[in-house]
Amino acid sequence: MKRRTFMGAMAASAASMAMAPSWSSLLAAGRTLPKRPLGNTGLNLSVIGFGGVVARGTPPEGVDRVVGASVDLGINFFDTAASYGNSEEMMAPSIKSRRKDIILATKTRERSAEKAQEEFERSCEILGTDYFDMFLVHSIQHLDRDIEPAFAKGGAMEYLLERKKEGQIRHLGFSAHSTEAALAALDLYEFDFFYLPVSYVSYFKGNFGPAVLAKAQEMGVPCVSLKAMARQNWPADHAREDRPEKCWYEPIEDPEEASLALRWALSQPITSVLPPGNEEYYRRTLALSENLDPITPEETERLRTMAMADEMNPLFPR
Repeated sequence: MKRRTFMGAMAASAASMAMAPSWSSLLAAGRTLPKRPLGNTGLNLSVIGFGGVVARGTPPEGVDRVVGASVDLGINFFDTAASYGNSEEMMAPSIKSRRKDIILATKTRERSAEKAQEEFERSCEILGTDYFDMFLVHSIQHLDRDIEPAFAKGGAMEYLLERKKEGQIRHLGFSAHSTEAALAALDLYEFDFFYLPVSYVSYFKGNFGPAVLAKAQEMGVPCVSLKAMARQNWPADHAREDRPEKCWYEPIEDPEEASLALRWALSQPITSVLPPGNEEYYRRTLALSENLDPITPEETERLRTMAMADEMNPLFPR
């Protein structure tokens, strides 16, 4: 991309960010998000969920405002993780008062049973709950560093399966950031669901997603989409100080592209989408719910063409 074009795009991005809709305008629109079944779990998730990174570093009163508005918009799916900084602590006051009305998910990145137990018990204590609707083995990428220790004797899965048997984990899943790890996990255990980055640039240009989604469909394992609103890795000449605090990738700024990307993701075998962790981008994603029509073949081809542009650098595979 020529520098003049790039700088113009960045200026347009800054202007579009300033136009992120307020919570009052979102609520005034009177829309309620639809829900989709999470496979055979009996859970019905709002098609856009609340990502716990939004709460990280945010004062409790700010989190309560966002959570309350989200619930009013029909969001019932709230996701966090022990590894998301102080996300669980910041969410806790708002979550405790609404626990019976929401679907709560959290995760562990620990691979041993002992460490997974420590994180599980800590998450229960912080969030004021004795069970999780959804719990995940988080961020599996490598067979030797993630899959093998987590599934071995004394591994995290050993402990989590005990908690599932006791009802403290209602539905067990995993989040994966590599094709190899996701396919291996699907072979090793009949998971209830999983999270996977399903992003149009990575899908078309990086060929990341098709094999995993196809296998999961065959097995009847439902998927929640990560990174649906991600565009690509940050361009090397984009100053770090100009990047949103909670986005390690370049999010989609253009409203039309964002709408196509969201509709494309939800037209795949996907139950729900988790937006970026910055509150502004979360609100912008919610504003797109005005049009959630299935993507057309012509629109899909348009996204494919955009993804294959020379300057596009997909997040996955890494």
